[in-house]
Amino acid sequence: MSQPDGGPAFPQPHYETSDDEGNPTTLWTGMSLRDWFAGLMLAGIKLHAKSDFVAGVELDDAARQVAIGAYAVADAMLKKREAQP
Repeated sequence: MSQPDGGPAFPQPHYETSDDEGNPTTLWTGMSLRDWFAGLMLAGIKLHAKSDFVAGVELDDAARQVAIGAYAVADAMLKKREAQP
């Protein structure tokens, strides 16, 4: 079963005893693959004060638009990855 966020990008096993019998339960920590993909998208975007993208747009609005776009690309990447055999 796949995870909606793609699961961990860089999985690190972390063991905690969580049941009454002392059996370890494996937990995975770290960023999700979705976050990693979005971060890669952001690394490819170059914003500066004279950019047409941010001209006349408040910085908070520009940041929000960039974040929405980055996660849209990340979601598309996860969807395409899920479709692969």
